[in-house]
Amino acid sequence: MRRRLLIFIAIGFVLYLISNQVGDYRLFQGANLAMYTIGLASIVLLTGFSGQVSFGHGAFMAVGGYSAALSLANFGTPIWFSFIAAILFAALFGLIF
Repeated sequence: MRRRLLIFIAIGFVLYLISNQVGDYRLFQGANLAMYTIGLASIVLLTGFSGQVSFGHGAFMAVGGYSAALSLANFGTPIWFSFIAAILFAALFGLIF
């Protein structure tokens, strides 16, 4: 388990270093790919492994994306802070729901 976590962190670090070497459009494509991969993995985890059906899964992703976009556009926060804000707002919305 610990080895997998270290490999995951190493891959993330390599991807971070690569992202500084590519253009804006390729970075946009990579971010979209990462977003859809996380969304797909989470819905597969929910429906495939636990057998539950989620009708609000897309709404939680939308709330996180919307809060990240608002924090970037209106407040000028760094990208890492907007990711954290997206996670917190989506979790808060899920808790309320």
